[in-house]
Amino acid sequence: MKKLISLLALSFIISLSVKAQSLVSAEIQKNSSLTIKGSTNILSFKIYQNGDQLSGSKLSVVTTQKQNKIYVSQNQLSVVVKNFASNNAMALKDFLKLLKSDTYPILQVELNYLDLEPLSDKGKTYSGVALINITITGKTRFYSIPITFVSNGDIYAINGSKTLSIKDFGLIPETKMMGMIKVSDWIDIDFHIICKIANYGELVEL
Repeated sequence: MKKLISLLALSFIISLSVKAQSLVSAEIQKNSSLTIKGSTNILSFKIYQNGDQLSGSKLSVVTTQKQNKIYVSQNQLSVVVKNFASNNAMALKDFLKLLKSDTYPILQVELNYLDLEPLSDKGKTYSGVALINITITGKTRFYSIPITFVSNGDIYAINGSKTLSIKDFGLIPETKMMGMIKVSDWIDIDFHIICKIANYGELVEL
């Protein structure tokens, strides 16, 4: 998942001025976070990757801007399911079982494009959507994720969230205690990513 967030982050800077293909790199900082929130009819729980797990990853790709849409080349990414942690050991165990982590240890994420608009005349705050496809247990689904970000020099704060159903992937949560405890099939994915971005310049004029 951290490579997906790197892709989102490094693509944002292109929307500021680039009108050609560019080589861009991004590095996630330690004060970042990624959280998946779920619930049962009794309690809520969260599964996460903290800043230490997310930080230190660098990624360089070619990006292309066409109007407000930003496309990223060679961006099919692998996410290790067992890298998630939780303060609820039982919820984490059930999550890994639900995603069949032993049979499918990797889920695939691919960014199709970003569509961004400035929220201020100074061009430091943006909002838009990222269109991605996610493959879990061999099933692929497309999602449009709302995103916002704020720039401060070469540091970018990116925020986004999406509510989705695990039934989209054919996954059915188990019931506990003879049906007395039921897990909701709806989850919330939230990310707050602080990223340092470098633009290596234009490659090809369009």
